[in-house]
Amino acid sequence: MYYQLIPLSGTQSRESGWRLELPATVGRGSEASLCIDDESISRSHCQIYLAPDESLQVRDLGSTNGTYVNGDRIRQHHSLFPGDVLQIGSLTMKIHYASDTDPGNVKSSPQTPSSNKTQQMTTVRTPTFTMQEVPTPTKKWWEFWKN
Repeated sequence: MYYQLIPLSGTQSRESGWRLELPATVGRGSEASLCIDDESISRSHCQIYLAPDESLQVRDLGSTNGTYVNGDRIRQHHSLFPGDVLQIGSLTMKIHYASDTDPGNVKSSPQTPSSNKTQQMTTVRTPTFTMQEVPTPTKKWWEFWKN
C-alpha cells in the first residue's frame, strides 16, 4: 500500500506532496527517510508505518513540538486514515491513499467495451424435494438423558 502526504500549510510546502515508502521516519535530520527542512520539526519527529494488520499508524518519536492527528496531540501510536490531517511542527498535511500496487502516480487507462466481457446465462434446474415420513420416537425427549 502506498500513501502520500499532501501539504496544506507550512513553510516548506510542496504542491505535489511526498510519497511515503513505509516505514518512514519524518524529521529534519539527514537520517530521516522523509527529510523536511523546517526548524519547527525535530530531527527525528515521527514515524509512519504499517501495523501487522496493515493499518496505517503514526507515532511520535519524542518531538519537541509534538505530532497532531486531526487537531489532537498524540502521545504514542495512532491510526491514520486517508483524509486525516497530520500536523508535524508548523507543517500541516493531509493523508492521501495512492495505490495498493503502484508507488507512482500512474493513471489508470479507461476500459474499452471489449474488455468487459460477460458469460452467457445458463438455465438452472429447479430442485426437487421429497417428503419422507419421520418415524414416531419410541422414547420421550427426557428419557435420552437417562442411562
